[in-house]
Amino acid sequence: MKYLALIRILLICVCIDGCSKPTTSTKYQNTLLVDIGGEGASIDPARAENGQELRVVNDLFAGLIDFDQSNRPILGMADKYTISSDGKTYTFYLRQNLKFSDGTPITAADFVYSWQRLVNPKTGSTYNFLLANVVNAQEIIDGKLPSTALGVQAIGKYIFQVKLNHPMSEFLTYITAPAVFVVPKHVIDKYQESWTNPKNIVTSGAYILKEHVINGHMLAIKNMNYYNESMVHIQQVKYFPFFNSNVGIASYETGGLDTTWQNVPVDKFNSLKQKYQHELHVFTWERTNFIEFNMRNPKYKNNPKLRQALSMAIDRQVLAYKVLRSGQIPLYSVVTPTIENGKYKNSGYSWQTLSTDKRNKLAQELYQQAGFNSNKPLKVTISFFNNDINKKTAIAIAAMWKQVLGVEVELVNQELKAWQVSGSNGDFDLRMSTWGADYNFVTTYTPSYLCNNGNNHSGYCNPEYDKLIKQASIETNLEHQKQIYLTAINIVNNDYPVIPFIEPAHQRLVKPRVKGYKIEDNYLDNVQSKWFFLQ
Repeated sequence: MKYLALIRILLICVCIDGCSKPTTSTKYQNTLLVDIGGEGASIDPARAENGQELRVVNDLFAGLIDFDQSNRPILGMADKYTISSDGKTYTFYLRQNLKFSDGTPITAADFVYSWQRLVNPKTGSTYNFLLANVVNAQEIIDGKLPSTALGVQAIGKYIFQVKLNHPMSEFLTYITAPAVFVVPKHVIDKYQESWTNPKNIVTSGAYILKEHVINGHMLAIKNMNYYNESMVHIQQVKYFPFFNSNVGIASYETGGLDTTWQNVPVDKFNSLKQKYQHELHVFTWERTNFIEFNMRNPKYKNNPKLRQALSMAIDRQVLAYKVLRSGQIPLYSVVTPTIENGKYKNSGYSWQTLSTDKRNKLAQELYQQAGFNSNKPLKVTISFFNNDINKKTAIAIAAMWKQVLGVEVELVNQELKAWQVSGSNGDFDLRMSTWGADYNFVTTYTPSYLCNNGNNHSGYCNPEYDKLIKQASIETNLEHQKQIYLTAINIVNNDYPVIPFIEPAHQRLVKPRVKGYKIEDNYLDNVQSKWFFLQ
């Protein structure tokens, strides 16, 4: 491809971010040393959004239903449950003598509070959609009813009951997500926004947060009041926010990490795979990587031909197999071909099978029809979260757009927090983004394109899509439901509010002393330290 030479030249110019090497001690006998890939914005279960935050939240908090390393729902703080014959009432029976980390009893009333808090608009959770099928939840989310109207109740101290608007086969999978984990009302009432500060925090999971040095580390210790404490083998977990994969690898190689977070740098993949053939794990990652248009900007909102041209001008085959070359696969839809074991694999663009020449020619025609040409080139700015994979991807896409269409691209790399804030505030032109599945059901992706959804950073809104998603959510015939979701997915694909381009693979280095980690089974990459022990 002509633009491959340009990509190679630009990649040579990628500078490694300066950062001092970590001086982490290698003498931790019972401390798991974990890279989480960046300083997150929140470890409040209702507000945590990205993998960096959720890796910690999964250690600190727990819920009614837990999950295993194959992402399957298993019993958690509830030791049994029943489902009514009409499929609309779930009754959970709590284990007795459950406690928060400060020794305060955990009862059904605490779950009532936690779930009401999640849907309360004042909480500002982007994961409130998980409970949208609970009676009155949507009206609460929309500000039409108080959170106390949510269809949940405590029947005595140990029975928690949930009433749904309609049967929902995936409900138990939904409530394995950290957003619905139980949180301490007495602490939140007292400390408000600062309740997750280490000096204030009270947790419900396997660990308690004891230290948090911004851009330094977090330290969690074993929670002796955790209901399954005897099965937690590691006494401490230390989390490092290394946003630069080179720093993480350097720390790993000098004994400062047990597990890395970031994918390894593309240029180092083969050598590291050879050097650490039993420690570098490459596994399927249920996730989408995409570019978001800021649909509030008339330049994009009023120009669907431009959005399509930019999508078509990205050669996903070259990006996956020539540029990144470490397990990624091309992506041509807003949902992956692997979700629900391939149920939606045929939802891609109609043009994805065109030859490169035909696809580029059509992209050029659309670009000109959109009002741009060599004398009047489109100028864009792509912002992205600063890591090696994102840098190389952004450089490659910029080269493709320049070569095929003549687009002039400025690249802006940001640290995690700045990238999150700019996305939430709609303060961007184009934004390279990613979304990781929380469960193996198509609705792990579809809410992000609903009007006014908190995770819909592009500002896209199509009422017909919203209508179909609502219709699918109440459809009990699974084949009919699938067809409705397919129709909705195709609407978003054809509207081009985002440009999906890669389903990533994950690469993680894991020290031999870490035992019990079934990494290849965990396609969602939802991790809990309580699974492991150190040798």
